[in-house]
Amino acid sequence: MKMSDKPTRLAGLDLVRFTAALFVVSVHYFFNCGYYSAPLVDKVTFMMTAARWLFLCCVPLYMMLTGYFKCNKELNRTHYMSFIPVFVAYVVISVIKIFVGNYYYGKVYGIKEALQSLGNYTIAWYVGFYFSLMAIAPFLNRLWHALKSGKEQHLLLISLTCITTLYPLVSLFASSNITPVAWIGSVVEILAPNYWQMMYPLLYYFLGCYIREHSPKFNKLLLIAVILAMVFINAGISYTYAAGSNFNWNILGMVDCGYNCITVAICSVSIFLLFYDINIKGNGCKFILQKVSSVSLEIYLFSAIFDIIIFDYAKRHYFEMRDFAWLFFILVPINFIGSVICSNIYKIIYDLISGLFKKKPGRTS
Repeated sequence: MKMSDKPTRLAGLDLVRFTAALFVVSVHYFFNCGYYSAPLVDKVTFMMTAARWLFLCCVPLYMMLTGYFKCNKELNRTHYMSFIPVFVAYVVISVIKIFVGNYYYGKVYGIKEALQSLGNYTIAWYVGFYFSLMAIAPFLNRLWHALKSGKEQHLLLISLTCITTLYPLVSLFASSNITPVAWIGSVVEILAPNYWQMMYPLLYYFLGCYIREHSPKFNKLLLIAVILAMVFINAGISYTYAAGSNFNWNILGMVDCGYNCITVAICSVSIFLLFYDINIKGNGCKFILQKVSSVSLEIYLFSAIFDIIIFDYAKRHYFEMRDFAWLFFILVPINFIGSVICSNIYKIIYDLISGLFKKKPGRTS
């Protein structure tokens, strides 16, 4: 079924992107507040662990959004020209981050280090991933549209789910000291080898394509229950395997922090389905969501700058990780709002400058 390349703007999709942008700022908070070096020993750290797994869904949400909006892109000049505003934003905002980092931390980046960090995307890894995904998107779309029925699409999604998302959880079962559990894990491992885990972005991309084409509907309360269940299952596993020590990255998160874990995938899809078809009638809410949604990449980039500024101040006044547990509700909103404001200012400037040219490159995802 051929779909229009630009669907009518839906506030629900803006809400999904708003959520993803907020989750980006939130999950980065855990890198800066000392969470990963603190022992998981009480209710506070358990709830922080649960929140960490929830916010980790930001990247899968962005990947599904990319599939949703890019599923009809073809192999042409227009598609590749859409890289330009992304690249410009990456370079400009990253250069600002370099100067801010050098100001607050001393000389972190010389010219050589700055060029290397820009070139290998260590300043903002997702930008490098995005370019790579967009480079092959037209070919992925041809594969998707070549599938002749919903059954074939389901088989593709099930196959990708098995080979990319099951291993992190199944490997825990296989290594269990409980013989029946270990036996079950070993059997299921046959369907979930560890070779293909890094292909998880393809699963999320095609899930976005599927949602765009079929617009599946689920009970909202059921989706909320599934989200909570997945979050607390992950938190329980992380907390148990930490055994009073700090967060163990090798549990559920061996590949890219855990984006490919089946529980994260289920949680991410549930969040997407919870919000994407919501009909928001308030013009004020629509306006805010659109302003955030239209600069979600810039928010990601600017938030790293605000992290430097905010935590330089906060860590001179607060020293315990548990202090940062409640400061989350102050510092994350400050970062998010500041990033939204700076991102929209940047967008205005970019639009003014690009408007001087005959044709401004557009970006739709």
